[in-house]
Amino acid sequence: MRSTVIQLKNFRSKGNRLDPRFYLGEKTVRTITNSNYDSFIKLGDLLDYFADGSRLTSCESGVPMLRLSNLDACDIHFSGLKYASIDKEAKWTAVKPQDVLFTQAAEPFRAAVMPDGFDDITVSSEITVMRPKPAVVPEYLAAILSAPSMGKILKDLAYRRSATALRRLRLKDIAGIPIPLPGRELQNKIKTAYEKAARLSQESETELSQIIQAVYAEIDRKTQMQSSTRRFKIQKKDLIGRWDVAYCSNEVLRKQLLESGSVTPLLQVAKPVPSTLRGIGEDEAVCAVKAEHINENTMMVESVDTCRLSDLSPRMRQPLNPGDVLICTTGSGEQVAYLDEKTAAEGCRILGSATFTALRFTETPRYFTIAMTHPIVRAQLNSLATGAVQRFISKKDLDSLLVPKLSVIWREDFDSRVARAFERRREALTAKAHVLEFAEQFLREEMKQ
Repeated sequence: MRSTVIQLKNFRSKGNRLDPRFYLGEKTVRTITNSNYDSFIKLGDLLDYFADGSRLTSCESGVPMLRLSNLDACDIHFSGLKYASIDKEAKWTAVKPQDVLFTQAAEPFRAAVMPDGFDDITVSSEITVMRPKPAVVPEYLAAILSAPSMGKILKDLAYRRSATALRRLRLKDIAGIPIPLPGRELQNKIKTAYEKAARLSQESETELSQIIQAVYAEIDRKTQMQSSTRRFKIQKKDLIGRWDVAYCSNEVLRKQLLESGSVTPLLQVAKPVPSTLRGIGEDEAVCAVKAEHINENTMMVESVDTCRLSDLSPRMRQPLNPGDVLICTTGSGEQVAYLDEKTAAEGCRILGSATFTALRFTETPRYFTIAMTHPIVRAQLNSLATGAVQRFISKKDLDSLLVPKLSVIWREDFDSRVARAFERRREALTAKAHVLEFAEQFLREEMKQ
């Protein structure tokens, strides 16, 4: 158990923090700074410039904007970018190449370096832009800020305005974070490893993007969806059951899809995963899959949390196996992901959040993972969702979902191509893990001194 002493006068000043965890983190920072004065420097002293992103209105065109979902530890995803509407008089945070982007809101806290190739790009208000001084290699700083040991310190310093809000760091707290500054040789070693991981990541995402576009094009050719369901006619006799517009629109879409002959009910190609925990002890170590572990751009579960079964809430006890496909059926998320064989360590049982419905396809699961993200499937899912407060899709409604089903030859070809792309993505994740491991090892050694 950790403890610290807090003086009463600290609570009487306006604006001072009241959460005990903050003072534990502050004590950790103070201990590191005082005992390693020559090795650690405050982050604010290593930067020429740093500022939070601006609150901007999203639109279909304008200046590209990076959000939390685009930023991972030592990795930036540029697919699916949103755009910001910026007036001439509006102030917005411009991002330049070699800037370090840091997620000052949401957990885990992470950072990445902005590459070349973008003239005008900005970030959302949850991201802080840092411009290091010449003595600091940006890739090194991003790796240190993303290291697990640094994450524990940042978690203590962060705060929540309410139980459901994102954890957030103030600029004042960010400026005081102690950062070890080694020689140029060590910084360049981390930079070399970082650049290799970034290159592999970009190549794997480009390959997956090309395959997804090819799958979409073939589905569009087979379904031949020409008409729009934004405007349609519905007869009074068809309003016996549900009469809301979304449901009627979905029925029109289903009729058009069935006439194309290239779709099949989900129940015929996949079965829901049984939710029994038989054979798993309460003290057994398991791998937990949460929403933040899914990369929407690559449709993979790229990380997991390892913990005991007894530490998980009842909503985190859905058993999963490699080869299962996860689809978000609760809340506002649209994640779809495939669990490959390297999702968790060998022999470790995988449990998923109840936010997802796990599907077990009888064949070509990787192809169906991409097919489940096609616009005609998204439209059906949005129409099937119910709930005044939180979006929810029942398993009964999900069984009648129509999914595009190409010929066996096409499905097997796409499935094998996606399998190779997933392997390339795992290589990139391994390279990124090496960068974080290198930074974590150095940070731990410095903190021991």
